[in-house]
Amino acid sequence: MDEFDIEINPNVAINNSSTTLPNKTTTEQLKINENQEPILTKKELFAWYLYAFACEVYSVVSISSFIPLILEHFASEKGVTSIDRTPCKTAKEGLRCVVNIFGFWIDTASFSLYTFSLSVILQAITTISIGATADHGAMRKTLLLNFAFVGSISAMLFLLIPSGSYIIAGILTIIGNVSFGAAFVCFNGFLPVIVRNHSDVRKISNEIKNYIIDKNKTHEHDTQIEDDESTLEDRSLLSSKDPILINLKENLLKTKDRISAHISARGFASGYFGGIILLIICLLISFLLRSTIYSLQIGVFLSGIWWFLFSLFVSKWLQPRPGPPLFLNEESKIRWINYVTFSWRRLWKTILQVKKLEMTFRFLIVWILVSDSCTTILSVALLFAKTTLNIKTPGLITLTLIAPISALISTLLFPYFIKLSVKKTTILLLFMLLFIPIYGCLGLILPFGGLRSSGELYFMAVWFGFVLGPLQSYCRTMFAELVPRGRETEFFALYAITDKGSSWFGPSLIAIIVDVTGEIRYGFLLLFVLIFLSIPILWFVDEKKGKEDAMNSSIDNEDII
Repeated sequence: MDEFDIEINPNVAINNSSTTLPNKTTTEQLKINENQEPILTKKELFAWYLYAFACEVYSVVSISSFIPLILEHFASEKGVTSIDRTPCKTAKEGLRCVVNIFGFWIDTASFSLYTFSLSVILQAITTISIGATADHGAMRKTLLLNFAFVGSISAMLFLLIPSGSYIIAGILTIIGNVSFGAAFVCFNGFLPVIVRNHSDVRKISNEIKNYIIDKNKTHEHDTQIEDDESTLEDRSLLSSKDPILINLKENLLKTKDRISAHISARGFASGYFGGIILLIICLLISFLLRSTIYSLQIGVFLSGIWWFLFSLFVSKWLQPRPGPPLFLNEESKIRWINYVTFSWRRLWKTILQVKKLEMTFRFLIVWILVSDSCTTILSVALLFAKTTLNIKTPGLITLTLIAPISALISTLLFPYFIKLSVKKTTILLLFMLLFIPIYGCLGLILPFGGLRSSGELYFMAVWFGFVLGPLQSYCRTMFAELVPRGRETEFFALYAITDKGSSWFGPSLIAIIVDVTGEIRYGFLLLFVLIFLSIPILWFVDEKKGKEDAMNSSIDNEDII
């Protein structure tokens, strides 16, 4: 067996008491055994990338592109004009079309926005219910695959929906979006674990522990080492003023940042690449079927097939990387209730730790504003293109294809050409994102420009994709470093809640704006406010303090409830 570092044994049960080695510790005692967490392999990392390649097609093709158009079309087929309630199909073009939803008349252009708003609320409830549980045992991988298969099947069922069945389409959209979000929480929860077990990070961790051991031997002190590798490493680093340890700490943090940014960027790039491939296929299908709405249904169906098939390979190659087991009431006949209540209790306990994790929660406020802005831009752009600029289906598909291509390129290039810190790069990207609502608002005050032609909208799609790709990647990278060890999925559930759970806000306000004014362009004013507010908040996020607070709040330093 090779020399290695000491860490939690992920494959055997542990309890709340600490398991320790004998007091006298030597380098020879730092031996890895077959039960210890292995170093990240290329196949395992490929499997993580592959899931992004599998699931992001549903986001890029279905959620962001086709489903809003399908919902709007189905609602319009059953809709009537707001003036005299004649069917929209036989009415003159340009009249406002509304549809009755449970006794309320809403604009057909708003139906998809309300549907997504409801889905993200349910998604927030679901992610809270699984977040903390997924960090224990092998639940993270199990939940990821289960939600992936449910979501992919709901997408495949779109092929069977008869025209005009907007309620059925809305229900399947909700199921698919909730499943996608829950699975993606588990997927993101793997990122800090993968980075922690990367060979470069583990090498520096070994150097730190060996230095501590040698130093203790020199001073003839007996050392008691806990099973968790990061507990020994991080506590020593935080309390020591040894210049060698300080340098090792800085090297470790820089290495983690570099590897996390690299892996996160490639993960997003893999997803965009998959989405681009399927969008091209769907574009060809649209031309062959002469741009019918059924071609969009086929696209959603194909995204479900894609998601399902590639997830099968992920199930085989992605290692579960299990955490400590839960000690719940095993006598309960409905065990899942225990898991759900555990996750909600953990959430409450985490909320009470706001002061201990101030920077982590401050960043989550930033993410609320950023993610809501990006989600709203996507929703507004497609509806604006269809209802205001009257761009037909092939043009809409082309529009949705431009953004991920631009995002793929910028996501891969940004880490190589922009040498700023993760935080400063994110702030730069937010200023770049402000250009979109500023330009859109020009249409309210000037007789020219301000998104009055399809060419302007295509350029804006390039710009949005160029900013969105690296922005998502750098935000995920920054948050991953602010997450306590052993609580990865729990905190990425909060990340998803502030992402999708808050994204009902922007689309809902846009929907209200459309219903009240009949003009979707006013939504750009809201987008400007959301993006602008995020910049000063992010500026006051202290990365160093946030990382140190996360080290002290790892699950290894507290009991499992």
